[in-house]
Amino acid sequence: MMDHSENTLRAAIKCLQETVTPAVDPDEPQANEQLRLTIDFLEFLRTRLYDLHARHRYELGHQIEVARALTGDAKLVSDRAAAELDSALLAAVAALDDAGIHTDGLRTASQWLWCSVRGLVREARQAPDEVRERIGLAVVQGIEPLVEMESAWYLPFEFEPDPASVPALDDLLLRTPGTAS
Repeated sequence: MMDHSENTLRAAIKCLQETVTPAVDPDEPQANEQLRLTIDFLEFLRTRLYDLHARHRYELGHQIEVARALTGDAKLVSDRAAAELDSALLAAVAALDDAGIHTDGLRTASQWLWCSVRGLVREARQAPDEVRERIGLAVVQGIEPLVEMESAWYLPFEFEPDPASVPALDDLLLRTPGTAS
């Protein structure tokens, strides 16, 4: 059966533009602004709809790299932080390796893994300076590809000060760590 999601979004956008917009009182600026924002978001969603799963794989792959970089120092912070990071990391790797995983499964693994990284960062505040500095550096270095992807993902909203410096989203999504590409 054919997926009609994109066409359905196009129809919803057209309905809002051609039927609802003219019916909204022009003297209601908030209603008009909210309608315009809703239309813009639906159009954005339509353009990203089929990239959502790849985006979550990309994020999880890079989060796994950050977590792997932290495992040695996690043991120096606390047994609890190390165990939590290890458990979340194992689940994240299994999720990324599962070709049939649903997008929600990727999101769940990502949330758990990133929660364990945040917990480690918080606990590391009490760690020796050199451990805390290594953890901070690993997180900052590891987050760069995630920031780059976010910039590419939201490029259509024109918030980027230098759009020409942002890599193409398709190119980024092909470079998910742990994949054959």
